[in-house]
Amino acid sequence: MLTKINQFLQSQASFRLKIIFAAVLALGVSAAYLPMAEAGWVYDDLNLVKPSPALKDLSGLIKSISTDLYTQSGSRLEVSPYWRPLTMASYWLDTRFGQAPEALHIGNIILQSLAAFLLALVIMQRLNGMTGLIAAIVASAWWALHPVNVEVAAWISCRYDILTGLALLGILAIPWRPGPLQAGLFGLVFLAGLFSKEGFTAMAAVIVAMDFADKRPIRQAVQRWIAIALSFGIWLSLRAIIGIKGFDFPPLESIFMIIRNYLESISIYFWRALGFSTLTISHPFKAEGFLGVLAGIIILSGLLILALRWKPAKNNPVPDKSKNARPLIVPVAIFLAGLVPMAGAMTMFAEAPERYFYIPSIGLALLLGEFIANGFTRKNKIVKILIPSIILILIIIGIVRLEDRLSDWRNDKTLWTAALKNDPQDAQANYNMAIADGQKGNWGDARSKIQIAAQANPNSARIASAYAWILLETNDFVGAVREAKRATFLGPYLPNSWYYLAYALHKTGDHGEELKAWEELLKIAPDYPNAREARDQAACEARGGTDCY
Repeated sequence: MLTKINQFLQSQASFRLKIIFAAVLALGVSAAYLPMAEAGWVYDDLNLVKPSPALKDLSGLIKSISTDLYTQSGSRLEVSPYWRPLTMASYWLDTRFGQAPEALHIGNIILQSLAAFLLALVIMQRLNGMTGLIAAIVASAWWALHPVNVEVAAWISCRYDILTGLALLGILAIPWRPGPLQAGLFGLVFLAGLFSKEGFTAMAAVIVAMDFADKRPIRQAVQRWIAIALSFGIWLSLRAIIGIKGFDFPPLESIFMIIRNYLESISIYFWRALGFSTLTISHPFKAEGFLGVLAGIIILSGLLILALRWKPAKNNPVPDKSKNARPLIVPVAIFLAGLVPMAGAMTMFAEAPERYFYIPSIGLALLLGEFIANGFTRKNKIVKILIPSIILILIIIGIVRLEDRLSDWRNDKTLWTAALKNDPQDAQANYNMAIADGQKGNWGDARSKIQIAAQANPNSARIASAYAWILLETNDFVGAVREAKRATFLGPYLPNSWYYLAYALHKTGDHGEELKAWEELLKIAPDYPNAREARDQAACEARGGTDCY
């Protein structure tokens, strides 16, 4: 009976059935995330998405993709190397059908469901048969409903992660055929990934892994690589034409730190895959030292050995066994390559947030699908029952934690309240709650919270900058000078810090230093509101002028 089902599922007629199963999964994912349709703006949404001209009309979209991600939302944010035109276009498209933020949340739900749909089809394509269908649905449900992936699906500002996930899944879903047209299709999808997020560059390693896993001769693979190279060329050329700043290469002395952090990131996110880690917006990263690196090396070595030595079970039906002699190479490459840009970000921002799990977890889902299918083909009945039972338990736990986590993302207050519940001394949560209190005029509460944040993370330029703002508003100008100087030292690229420093120096009567602060501000943010007028006034006062207003 099972043999006949497998033969049917391997036939061309079964394609519609696979589509139906994948579509049912997608509907289930949509239902799980549906409560987010009523959520509001949170965190970076308030600075990067809500004020974006892309939400208004087509001319606003053109304006938003004609500059970097930070500048398009307002001149008070620093210039950044982030250029994400496809993300901006998706925001524009969503708001043609409804008002923000509801339409944007619905857009995220649809895209997350589409990603689950594509992932299921990719796993079915890799495994085939009844075992492949079951493995695909279970592994895709594990991925789409994983509580750590809630951050990406629930957060409007993480749209770029969903889009890069879709681009990666698109590359995996495109069947290999030689010829320029098929190579061009790979190139277009890869370009879409680059237009979504800069970190997609690491997925070039996945293309290498695909060719290696399929034992594809260089002369057959070269056309696709030409298309990928053209995608990189187009992307880099457009960035140069628009004037997007490049990424600063890390200094030589920090390379070792990045490698160390990469090894630690492997153990961190591999552990989070089990679904038992603490769920919070704030995950400060502190190097664990020898044990963290050792755990990363052990996991890395184990994955590489599995990738090179694993063979599919003899009775495990696959579309083309010659092309799946090394079925774990691509999943392992996705997990490991997906963490490469994350290691640099972890080093720069000292954070290991949940959203960094999204792309690597696609590789883990493919691994999980392979293990499930392999378990079903084992003769040992205990193995056949044990593997799906464990995974089913993990999925149920994940769904319960997902629904609980979704309530944290209703709005900015619920998000940071949940973080403070997890850790009352959390720097990021206290920082954001201090800003919220300040905006409401609750300066006493704002000052106490920002003090906690500054003590918890004394090396944060943004916290020091917010501290200077709060001290200015409470007329502690000497303290404001101190914190603003610290902020400009820790993060000289932040315009607000120079503004607070200049304003605080003005209040203390040090017009010479005030003038220097205005000059620095105008270097990094030439269009900062009223900065030129204030600079001219400071220059007049520094010369000893008496009629400078």
